[in-house]
Amino acid sequence: MNKYFTAIGLTAVSASLFLGSCKARFYTPNRNPVPLYKNAGDAYFDLSSNLLNKADFTAGFAPVKGLGTYIGYHGSTMSTGSDTAEKRIHNGEMLNLGLGYFVSEDISSQFRFEIYGDLGLGRFYNKVSDVGLNQYFNGNYTRIGIMPNFGYTSSDNHFAFAYSVRMSSIRFSNESISSLSYWQDDYARYKSKASYGMVEQAMLFRVGSDKVKFQLQLASYHGINSDEVLNAIPRWNASIMVGVVLTPNLYGR
Repeated sequence: MNKYFTAIGLTAVSASLFLGSCKARFYTPNRNPVPLYKNAGDAYFDLSSNLLNKADFTAGFAPVKGLGTYIGYHGSTMSTGSDTAEKRIHNGEMLNLGLGYFVSEDISSQFRFEIYGDLGLGRFYNKVSDVGLNQYFNGNYTRIGIMPNFGYTSSDNHFAFAYSVRMSSIRFSNESISSLSYWQDDYARYKSKASYGMVEQAMLFRVGSDKVKFQLQLASYHGINSDEVLNAIPRWNASIMVGVVLTPNLYGR
């Protein structure tokens, strides 16, 4: 099983590096937040990474029964080339907010369901450096969507898994470009569509103690109206994220 996950991870990373090596990147997904709240007072702290170039931190809270929230930060970086030749650096960051409903434990003890309105406010940075060359293409994006999570927790709360799907729309804005002639092809991709539809699916596995668990999330990202060559968002991408999740109850339950 470990060899299987490793092979998937290497394939996803290799594809990502290949697709992004020569082109500007405008959007790098964060992982789907999956609190799996049960009761009022539940808190959620999640630190995850792909161990290469992406990291996510999310904190959330359920102030009353049935109402869940989260706020998270995502950062990513990728570089190609070398210091002695043309070097391309792609960075991205995102603030992720969610508010929604969850089925409490008194309604369902082990099967979990929650649904959130999800907002992502992001920024992308593309930089090319070489001897006598310093080019950049930066900008913002807004992602608005809805994200249902379907899960299961064991009776002793030591194991959980879930399926999550985030359906959203993305719009880019406020671009800042050093040279239109230099970024001509990338700018054409950037301007090719007014908005993009995204479907971001994830399978989540957690194991550990009642309040602290290790986490594995396998995800796929689909630009449903995107073309790999012509548009700003890839048609398909994949990610494996691992991390640690804390789920205490701040009301002492």
